Amino acid sequence: MEISHIAFLINPFCSKRTKSYALWVEEQVALRTLGAFHLDLFFQEWPSSLEGFDQIWVLGGDGTYNFFANAYPNCQIPIAFFKGGTGNDFYWKLYGDISKEAHLNIILSSRIQAVDAGMCNGQLFLNGVGMGLEGEVLESMNAIRAIGGLIGYFLAAVPQIFTFRSFLIRLSLGSEWIERRVFLCMVFNSSRAGGGFHFVPNASIWDNQLDLLLCEPLSIFKRIWYLPKIQQGKHEHISFLHFQQAKQVTILSEKKLKAQIDGELIVSNRFEFHVLPGHFQVIVP
Repeated sequence: MEISHIAFLINPFCSKRTKSYALWVEEQVALRTLGAFHLDLFFQEWPSSLEGFDQIWVLGGDGTYNFFANAYPNCQIPIAFFKGGTGNDFYWKLYGDISKEAHLNIILSSRIQAVDAGMCNGQLFLNGVGMGLEGEVLESMNAIRAIGGLIGYFLAAVPQIFTFRSFLIRLSLGSEWIERRVFLCMVFNSSRAGGGFHFVPNASIWDNQLDLLLCEPLSIFKRIWYLPKIQQGKHEHISFLHFQQAKQVTILSEKKLKAQIDGELIVSNRFEFHVLPGHFQVIVP
């Protein structure tokens, strides 16, 4: 019998609940596959090389997935993602809202599809990058990370809605430059962030494109009024929001901007983006 050798990479800072989930997966795989799948679990130090493994399973949230993508940027081994974070936005894009039993059934079926990734300032991302407001919100969320998810995002975002000021950017999607003052500036590979905010609802991780979202400066009233609509993904036809697709994007700012890249904080006044078509092989439904 041929045995599939799997590296199961778990967030080194995972909770007891996530660790229990990893052990449940190990137990279920042994019961369901009768030894056809052999898991090597890595809770602390991940392997320096993935050579010799047939599949890679990653358990964590968007930050863990981002760490994996940048630790193994050229991985061509099939990857399965397991939900173990506070936001789980990229997991949702792949698998939706399903039970852990249904998810494991998908993983064991091993249907593989190539998915896109993005690159920002030399760093890979799977979900997206939000500059300005998103960076400020993330910094606030770090103080309440134990809450996390959609509730944590709202708690961090509401104070910023009242105080954050729009900022001036220069933007290029190729050779032509435009200058614009914005309240929101995002470049996405996927469609969701912040534990459930559908910022770019029609974005696809299979279309070989990045999706740009710009929001014009808004009054505080409009910020409050439209935030729930953005969370629900019901904002595509609002006049002050601008969507565009591109394979590469350059964004410049006079001042350094805080930005979140898959939930991790970076700071810069120049952001260089390009898409990496079909970069990772992922196990999908």
